[in-house]
Amino acid sequence: MKCTILIAVFIVFTGTHALAQTNDSALMAELLSSIAKDQVTESTNFYPGSFPSFRRCAGIPHNRVADNNIFYTAISLFTLRNLLPHLPKPERRTAEQVIEKGQAAFPFYQDKQGLPYYQFWPRGKGILPHSYMMHWFGMASSGQDADDAVMCLMATGANDSSCMVLKNRMQSVSNLSQRKIRSTYKRYRAIPAYSTWLGSGMQPDFDLGVHCNLLYFVLEKKLPLTLLDSASIHLIASMLAHRDYIHAPIYISPYYCSRAILMYHLARLMGKFEIAELKPFTVQLINDISDELNKKHDPMDKIILSTSLLRLGAATAPLSFSNLAEFENSRPDNFVFFQARAAFSYPSPFKQIMLHWSYLRYNFFCPVWNKVLLLEYLVEKHRHPVTATLP
Repeated sequence: MKCTILIAVFIVFTGTHALAQTNDSALMAELLSSIAKDQVTESTNFYPGSFPSFRRCAGIPHNRVADNNIFYTAISLFTLRNLLPHLPKPERRTAEQVIEKGQAAFPFYQDKQGLPYYQFWPRGKGILPHSYMMHWFGMASSGQDADDAVMCLMATGANDSSCMVLKNRMQSVSNLSQRKIRSTYKRYRAIPAYSTWLGSGMQPDFDLGVHCNLLYFVLEKKLPLTLLDSASIHLIASMLAHRDYIHAPIYISPYYCSRAILMYHLARLMGKFEIAELKPFTVQLINDISDELNKKHDPMDKIILSTSLLRLGAATAPLSFSNLAEFENSRPDNFVFFQARAAFSYPSPFKQIMLHWSYLRYNFFCPVWNKVLLLEYLVEKHRHPVTATLP
């Protein structure tokens, strides 16, 4: 009798698991097809090959306008490149075509001399398009930044030479190389870590999410490690030790801002590379992600937190979307992965006040990036089947 029951349970479990895999495979195909259709071919607001993204001021009026940035296209193509080995052949070919077409947009954001430095908005076009106030006050130039640059190089599969040129630039403008950072806690100001910005005239700035991306770039490209890399790892370890990503996410990360998004960045780095100084914080990070996941109801937060747990080898209850329509009905377009806030490089208390002034805060959205994040979750879910269920 017991044997019969066990066999019946096994058959039900196997059938349910197989059905879930079938549904996930169909959703993956649907997501990639939709991503390919959303890629720009002709538009007055965006360059061909890019993905449409939008911006909304957090203050009144809450107008949502097109924003022709390279950021969301870069991180989407970077993620798709990482997923290629794990996609079924038809979907892999679709993703490869999307990545290939996306290359056309990148030159508009590159350094005018052809150096491998990139900026958020198109070269020579100014910042915050359609924001007349910023142009009225003369804030019409956009600086090259390390975050966009490393993502662009990883998205386009840049060669070792270009990657080394960028790394040398990152080192030359790092904290203490020319100026000393003043926009972070005193305990971090003497750490010679990388800066968010690439301009030699810019005040050094730290952002935990950006530092995770910069180190991912250095390790992924197997570039020679230097004191700056060790210092940046130490900075991340210190922020983990103080749990700043829980207690002060906006202060230590003016661009990625939220606990969930910072933990996603940390898990992406720590799940991919063995970094001795960060290893002791793995359990702490898993526990913090699990706690945050239990509090969250937003579907996009749940997706990136679940992906983060999977990357770290932790158990998480599976998320379920039957099809693309169900996902889109959950209103993922309201998900803010990136923000621009004023006073990022200024010392406290001025920074603390200005960071929270809604009229100088802009939220950036990208429907394609949300689909890429769901696709990434589905891939990670099937890469780590032991963590796909929770007792």
